[in-house]
Parts: sequence; C-alpha cells; structure tokens
Amino acid sequence: MKRLSKALAALSLLACGIAAQAQTPPKILENVHRVVMLGDSITQFGDGPGGYVWLVRHYLNDLYPSQNIEVVNAGISGNKSTDMIARFQKDVLDKKPDLVTISVGVNDVWHGFYDNHPMGDGPKGIPLDAYTKNVDDMVTRALATGAKVVVLSATVIYENLDGNENKKAKAYNAALKDIAKKHNCLFVDYQKPFRALIETYRKDTGARDNLLTGDGVHMNPTGNKVMAYTLLQALGITPEDRAKVQDKVAKESN
Repeated sequence: MKRLSKALAALSLLACGIAAQAQTPPKILENVHRVVMLGDSITQFGDGPGGYVWLVRHYLNDLYPSQNIEVVNAGISGNKSTDMIARFQKDVLDKKPDLVTISVGVNDVWHGFYDNHPMGDGPKGIPLDAYTKNVDDMVTRALATGAKVVVLSATVIYENLDGNENKKAKAYNAALKDIAKKHNCLFVDYQKPFRALIETYRKDTGARDNLLTGDGVHMNPTGNKVMAYTLLQALGITPEDRAKVQDKVAKESN
C-alpha cells in the first residue's frame, strides 16, 4: 500500500510538472484552432522549411500542442488585392478560420512599375483607393464571420529604401494601418524591422547587396525569420517563450 501511495504521489508530482510547463496562449490565440494566412508569392513560398509561414506553424504547434492549431497557406504568386478579394470566399472564409492574416500590397505597388513606368503609374498596378477598398472589404468580411484578423504591412520592394517603389508603398502601408485601427485589428509593421536592419547593415558595412531578400522582394532565410519572429511577437509570444522550443523547431526543419 505504501508503494502504491508513493507511486501515486510521484505521478501527481509529474502531472503538476507537466501542467506547469504547458504554455498558455496569448489572448489573441485563445480558442484559435485554424489560421489562414492570405498573401502573394512571399506567403506561398513561405511554406517551405524555414519559411515564415512554416516557422509560424511550427512555433504555434510546438508551444501549444494541445490546441491543435492548423495553419493554412493561402498565398498565390503574383496576387494583388484584386486577386485576393476575388478568391477570398473560397480560399479564406470557406476554410472556417478562427484567425486570418492578410499580407497584400507588394504587387499592387510593384506591378505599377512594370513596362517602363518609373513612377509606378502603370496599368498593372492597383491604385491606392481601389487597394484600400479591397483590403477593407476583406477585413470586414472576415470579421463578420467571427474570425480574428491580423493585418500585415507590406515588406520592402527592393532593398533600396529610398527607391521609388518604397516611396510609393508608404501610402499603401499607411492605409493598412488605418484599416486595422478602424476595425480594431492587430497591425504588424514589417517596415520597421526591415528598415532598421537594412539601414544598419548598409551603414556599418558599406554593402549594397541584399540582406533579407534573395532578389529584393522574396525572402531569404534571414528575411523569413524576421517576418516570422515579428509576427509571433506581435501575437504576444515572447522571445523567451519562443526560445523554449527553438531547438525543436530547428530540428523539424531538417
């Protein structure tokens, strides 16, 4: 009987230890079991090992295993806001998400520079007013289903921060911030970390090559980490919590 009592006591202590180690999700992730991440090629390509979508998925699952969070990649290369709103019902709302991240804007601006339009006023771009309406409509429709929405700012368009592409993108990112504020949604500012890192790199080294992207737009491994970690931190996941499973995530990428 004494042995049984000791065994039960040991099991009780073990259970308490496991409970103490369990991670409590931040408020925005409470009752979230499916996340749909909408975007363009940056999001689509972010699903490979080490990509920002892949990293978000693995960190959420390793931190909160009992919550069974599914992360659905809804990125399609070349998409602009006009493309995303056209497929929003099928690729986002029909998936019954509890949380939606919206990443849109790079192509809306960038494609306006195609075919020798150095000021970005070409017909393949999306004007700011139409872009704003498209994004606002997507946020409104997602919220109407009861889903939580996280609006992601656009990342850089080439790593020349003073280039015309990035100058024009400022108004589009400002519109995203205004939309998020209007709907009381979380806004994740990628411009701040990207600019800080690129500016420091170029100033301190004199280099003019790309630091966070492979081609000026699409993420390299470092850029993907910046995107993932910035989003996780905005969701309320601290670096200390992330560090608890960082080695596990690294192993999963091999």
